Amino acid sequence: MNALSILLTCLLAASSLASPVQEARTVDPVEPATLGDASNVHRAGSLFLSGGLEPGDVDTLVERGITRVISLCQDGEVDWDEQGALRAADIRFISIPLRAPDTFTDTAFHTLRMHLATGSEPTLLHCASASRVGGLWIPFRVLDQGVPIERAVAEAKTIGMGNPVYEQRARAYVARQLARTRALEPSSINEGINTSYLDPDLDVDAFVARFETESREIFTSRHAIVASLGLAPGDRVADVGAGTGLFTPLFADSVTPNGWVYAVDIAPRFLQRILAAAEETDTRHLSAVLCPEDSIGLAPSTIDAAFVCDTYHHFEYPRATMTSIHDALRPGGKLVVIDFHRIPGLSKDWVLGHVRAGQQAFRAEIESVGFEHVRDLEVAGLVENYAMEFVRP
Repeated sequence: MNALSILLTCLLAASSLASPVQEARTVDPVEPATLGDASNVHRAGSLFLSGGLEPGDVDTLVERGITRVISLCQDGEVDWDEQGALRAADIRFISIPLRAPDTFTDTAFHTLRMHLATGSEPTLLHCASASRVGGLWIPFRVLDQGVPIERAVAEAKTIGMGNPVYEQRARAYVARQLARTRALEPSSINEGINTSYLDPDLDVDAFVARFETESREIFTSRHAIVASLGLAPGDRVADVGAGTGLFTPLFADSVTPNGWVYAVDIAPRFLQRILAAAEETDTRHLSAVLCPEDSIGLAPSTIDAAFVCDTYHHFEYPRATMTSIHDALRPGGKLVVIDFHRIPGLSKDWVLGHVRAGQQAFRAEIESVGFEHVRDLEVAGLVENYAMEFVRP
């Protein structure tokens, strides 16, 4: 499956940034390891952390099954063609050059978090001595894996962090991220609505039977809905609340050959189904993104379109989640939201009891984070649902 470049991104899955960070689940410990002649090597599960590599270490990486190397070294730091040797060994090479403490910016931290969070691929993160690796380890460990910050700092020092300024910058970044999200939305506005989706024993087949049926107008109108988005080859689109994957393959067909689809959901079992289906159809331009309940887990300005279908009313933290969508969209990017009409006296009792607000209230919430309403879409077959199109200015 690695040849298909399909990644399961467990971004912020351990704890929500809207709540105090807690060690909510078991995470892989940081342990000493070896990789040929590489210096200061440690590992946490499938992620290896080290100082500089030597040419002879490439064979060891292949033996260990490592398929991706992220280098923090600047040009001129490495005196051999590391990139060429790795590519010749069919190992992906990603360069994020950092050096002086002032290069430890919010963008650098965020970029590394996005790469480190792709947990399905054995990866090596390295710099010359592992000091920079340790500094960047702290935010990932705290914000994305729910580890207490003091433990993360101790791990970073074990890994090789020797510059105290790296620690200071990492702590400040973590504090800013927590403060920003808490300021956006201090508590859930619909606590417990997603409990069934977070069940580790989620019955995916039951949801397929429920969601992908001719009695559901979203299913019968799926092709008209996709057409209304106006996707083009090369577009990058996020299917937010992808669920059983009803729309994901249709989006993949629309943006082929050079586009990309991010199937975003809080339910691991749904994403596993999407990945399995992608493998069966040899879909090569798709990532499955396991997100928390207050963010879609994508880096800023990475997508051209976002799609939220019968999912907005499930957002426990709508302001925080919509802000993350706004940030992830490029300027001029499109957002389409489809949800149930909630009209007392007309809507079904189930809708009145399940959907917390109507179209105008949801529109106002979305506009409040910076989106501009473009139009209400007319989609053939939608009666119980409405469709709204927004743009990020």
